[in-house]
Amino acid sequence: MSRTTGWVLRSAAIASVALYGAAEGVERIQNGSEAAEPFRIIGNIHWVGGEYGSYLITTPEGHILHDTGTNEMHEVIVSNVETLGFDVEDIRIMISSHAHFDHVQGHAAMKRATGARVVALGGDAAALESGQDNSAGGFPGLEPVAVDRVIEDGDTVTLGGVTLRALWTPGHTQGATMWMMTVQEDGDSYSVAFRGGEIPNQGVQLFGNPRHPTVVADTRATLEKLKGLEPPDVLLHNHPRDLGRPFNPAVPVSARCFTCLDAEAWTDFVAQAEASFDEMLREAEATPDP
Repeated sequence: MSRTTGWVLRSAAIASVALYGAAEGVERIQNGSEAAEPFRIIGNIHWVGGEYGSYLITTPEGHILHDTGTNEMHEVIVSNVETLGFDVEDIRIMISSHAHFDHVQGHAAMKRATGARVVALGGDAAALESGQDNSAGGFPGLEPVAVDRVIEDGDTVTLGGVTLRALWTPGHTQGATMWMMTVQEDGDSYSVAFRGGEIPNQGVQLFGNPRHPTVVADTRATLEKLKGLEPPDVLLHNHPRDLGRPFNPAVPVSARCFTCLDAEAWTDFVAQAEASFDEMLREAEATPDP
């Protein structure tokens, strides 16, 4: 890994890590090219990960892949899908949390391997198509990939009787998307949200940003939207998390899940995001223009 790539990885993850402590098990998946055993989380959702969270949502008519991570994760994801007993060529749709390279750099390779349709929202669709990060951070490392469907806030993706709804959460990137669905486990239904992104990365230009001029207003709108949501039973983060306590025992997620947050943690997570953004604004307002 180059020094530049390493810096980008750390920078792209820093805001996420600051909002909720990293899991104790992070060390075993620090290298994206090293496989960790995949597992079913709840219902038809499986962790096929690597260094950054990647999830396989299975259906009788093919599968949906959420996030592809870095290029180094590609073979890990392919191997993990096959280990779970699924065919990677049955991946029909790719969706994403947000267009930073640590979550979507692998889209191009996965599209070549599977022919899956890439679905993305607004500004993130533009970033994927161009291979240029248009978030406030403007990090290098994206690889261009054709986007087959550009969606809007509230649109849905349906495959094999499974429907996910897109919730636009701009701020971390222009088209960051929280995907929401319902799963069945032992005859009961549970709400699941896949984290999109909440606030900009630490240290980015907030006022007059040339790539994302509306980053402050977008982030404020996102935080208000998240505060108004009914907390999901499960929030699947795209970085390892540490609850610091047992997961809500009323929700039957795999004990192996190191990216899972429950409804109580969701409330804390959103509150921490808002507090962090308020501090970022105070620092930006106190810094004189160059």
